[in-house]
Amino acid sequence: MLGEIETLQQRAVMVEIEEMIQSTPDYADIREVLRSLNFIPEQDDADVAIWVHPDLRIFVLLQINLGGGYAGYRVATYEDLECREGESAGYNAR
Repeated sequence: MLGEIETLQQRAVMVEIEEMIQSTPDYADIREVLRSLNFIPEQDDADVAIWVHPDLRIFVLLQINLGGGYAGYRVATYEDLECREGESAGYNAR
């Protein structure tokens, strides 16, 4: 039962993040929301940002444009990443 609750919580946060990214064109605003949701920046460079939530086992990958927006993104679980080992991680279209 506890595993099901954690999975539901994980999926709910992932949906919230996807909706926020799709409705927020500016990466600075996305960064603030991720921080407020207890995500930790693993990499926050000019071209790529990777944020993780270790407790929920979620990562967010953003490809950043020079103008401060983003070209693409991916929101997934650690398990999703492990399943794709050996494959390149693509971006969801904006």
